[in-house]
Amino acid sequence: MTLRLAGCVVPRATARLLAHVGVHLTVFAVLHGAVASVAHSQVRPDSVRKDSVAAPVTPSAAAAAAAADSVVFAREVARVDSIKNAILADSIKAPIVKWEVPVSTEITNRLEWKRDEILSSGAVNLADLLDRVPGMTTFRTAWAAGYHAASLFGDFGRVRLFLDGVEMDAIEARNAGVLDLTDVQLWTLDEIVIERAAGEVRVWLRTWTVERTTPYTRVDIFTGDLNTNAFRGMFARRWRNGFLLQAGGQQVATQSGRVSAFGAPGQASARGDGTVQGVMSRLGWSRGRVSVDAFATVSSRERDGHRARENFTDLPAFKGSRREAYVRVGYGDTTRGVWSQALVGVLRTRLEGIPAVGATERPDLNDSLQVETDSIRGRTQQLLAVGYRGARWSVSLTNRVRPIAGISVQSPAARAYFGTSRYKIGAYAERTGVDSVRRVDLFARAQPLSWLAFSAARSSRTPDDSTLRVSSGTVRAEAAIRLGDVWVGGGVIRADESDYTAPQFLGTPSALLSALATQGLLVSARGRLYKDVQLDVQAVRWDEAQFGRPRMQVRTEVAMVSNWLRQFPKGEFGINLRLAHELRDPVPFFYGTGSDDAQDIRLTARAQVVIGTLELRIQRATLFYQYRNLTGGDYEQIPGITMPPGLQVYGVRWEFWN
Repeated sequence: MTLRLAGCVVPRATARLLAHVGVHLTVFAVLHGAVASVAHSQVRPDSVRKDSVAAPVTPSAAAAAAAADSVVFAREVARVDSIKNAILADSIKAPIVKWEVPVSTEITNRLEWKRDEILSSGAVNLADLLDRVPGMTTFRTAWAAGYHAASLFGDFGRVRLFLDGVEMDAIEARNAGVLDLTDVQLWTLDEIVIERAAGEVRVWLRTWTVERTTPYTRVDIFTGDLNTNAFRGMFARRWRNGFLLQAGGQQVATQSGRVSAFGAPGQASARGDGTVQGVMSRLGWSRGRVSVDAFATVSSRERDGHRARENFTDLPAFKGSRREAYVRVGYGDTTRGVWSQALVGVLRTRLEGIPAVGATERPDLNDSLQVETDSIRGRTQQLLAVGYRGARWSVSLTNRVRPIAGISVQSPAARAYFGTSRYKIGAYAERTGVDSVRRVDLFARAQPLSWLAFSAARSSRTPDDSTLRVSSGTVRAEAAIRLGDVWVGGGVIRADESDYTAPQFLGTPSALLSALATQGLLVSARGRLYKDVQLDVQAVRWDEAQFGRPRMQVRTEVAMVSNWLRQFPKGEFGINLRLAHELRDPVPFFYGTGSDDAQDIRLTARAQVVIGTLELRIQRATLFYQYRNLTGGDYEQIPGITMPPGLQVYGVRWEFWN
């Protein structure tokens, strides 16, 4: 069959093809019109191209078109600039230089904490972290505002703290040369590294710094039993020109006037609690490998006096502050390559006079617990350090200068290290410091097999002849094997005969104490027990107790730390559950000699403390709850001063990157 079209004869197959094409063209035209109509309705009026043919161009129309084009151009420029600003908004700037920390020769890294680990460890003060060092003994009068101190082998002079390299000298008027650990504010720190030499513990504290240009804010709020209330706020910002600004402050207050567990029923006893305020600030600038910064921190406290139980010394009331600041110029990175730093630090302490309180106002206190005169002390410290750290070795030299009584006391020190992932050796030597003691420390660690590790350390301490103290040495050796994911080990400590001063801040008289040669056994276990459950056990047992040191100490902690990535793959949730138990035998203290030349020795009560901690992290907010002294048992750490009963605190830490 054929089809006649416009006078022409078209075959049937061709006619069919033309019909199909016509239908498709018709459908396409309809759809094109509909899409064009919708698209036209979605386009902003100021972005529609003007039809130059539809209407004649007049001067007013040309001006309007130019204005419309300028609006479109400005909008496009703003969009490009916003993308550029967004890219630059969170850039990383050159870091402020940090002080060198030693390479660890421990079998595990359990004595190192980064900023997040410090916050999640459950520690509310530095003493909580020092409790994890075998051989160290901490002493407290309360949890928050009380007095805190620490000793190694009973000697408080064997524990030294360094804040960004500046040694924290104990020059307070009433502490007899022993540093109050409450003045160390954990919330201002970025990193803590404890260097456990055989005869000394050095605690290296690195303060908090930021590198991101996005403003950072953190708020901590918590409350709890015994009228405990606290607030903490922090802010930090870097700018594109390298400038840095950081600031923060805190206020912690606890109740006073609690009941003494060792006194008569209903007898009130003023506690060593009160208020603690802290402020920190930093201004700095960095570019490339060069940085300049100024840091300042203030810790001020006010606590009530406390009447001790019979035959012990009362704790006087306290109101004072400690202010530390430094200016630092640095070059390089202490973790790699050549570096150098120069610091000038200033320290000022104040013990404010507290008028005596009449018996009618506070019948539980007497006038002897008050201080009526002010005492202000200060000291400066200058440091110059250079060093190099490579992949397998490092060396550094430091000179520390303190003007004391018109004389510049210099304390040069040298540190060297060499090692690989399996073998490490190191040495530290320091000439006479403010305590007139020369130190030499040697370290070694070996891990010949993946499941076997050894560590050893030796220290010698040589006091100047003018101190009338004897030289001493200490040796420590440890070994551990890995069972699954848990390192189980043990070791021995051997300390020579030594002498040290009595801790007068505890109410004991001034005296030079002698310690006989002694030996202690170490036991440890640390690692992952099952999935996210972790274990940390540290114990030491001496052949006998000595002044300021119990015969046995055991600390056990079981923790479950998990982000539950199977349920929350983006990491928006985390749980941190810890239960710690501390056991301490009685600690003897020397209180002088009687008329018959017999020593007056008094013991603290045996102590067992259980601490529970729970943290839940949701995005950048962390809800926390802690119960100290879960069993509510009666105990003391400073002779005659009762520690608080069970204490619960709970709150939130919330970080913001704005």
